[in-house]
Amino acid sequence: MSTSDRYDATAIALHWLIAVGLIAQFAWGWEMQEIAKEPPGLRADAFNLHKSMGLTLLALIAFRLFWLWRNPGPPFQPMPRWQARLARCIHMLLYLTLFVMPLTGYLGSVFSGYPVKYFGVVLPSWNWKDPALKDICSTVHLATSWVLVSAVALHVAAALKHALVDRDGVLGRMGIGSATRSTRTRKPFSSRPSC
Repeated sequence: MSTSDRYDATAIALHWLIAVGLIAQFAWGWEMQEIAKEPPGLRADAFNLHKSMGLTLLALIAFRLFWLWRNPGPPFQPMPRWQARLARCIHMLLYLTLFVMPLTGYLGSVFSGYPVKYFGVVLPSWNWKDPALKDICSTVHLATSWVLVSAVALHVAAALKHALVDRDGVLGRMGIGSATRSTRTRKPFSSRPSC
């Protein structure tokens, strides 16, 4: 696989950094629900760590999109049109949920009336306490988590299909797996499809 078939090193590093951060954030997000509310300090610290990680992931995702805008990735490899269209739609869904989730988590915290801390530093307050808005943000945050889990599962399943069934070197685009492509012929796909 030539370098033109791969994302650049920065895009690859951001992809895997966000992936690892997302796994940690999900695991911590569910684990912290089990922490007792009394005494309050331990639970508050756990939630503040979750918020800090979420804001960090939001910044990394924004930077990754900016980087890809300035340094477009390689075009899709030849594959059936429906697969290319589905891949494009899943990528769009991933980016959408990766923005909505931390944003609604942050806004839920803002409207809870409690200060928002970023790794111990209290962020400037611009908010007012609004339980109804807090509940809406929390509901969207939770619902988006399930959409994101589904999109990630589809993304991983597609990567495994390309690696184990098609053996077409698609994972090489992200710097892992064999770059050796199958000799199977595929109908070429020349442009990036819309969702």
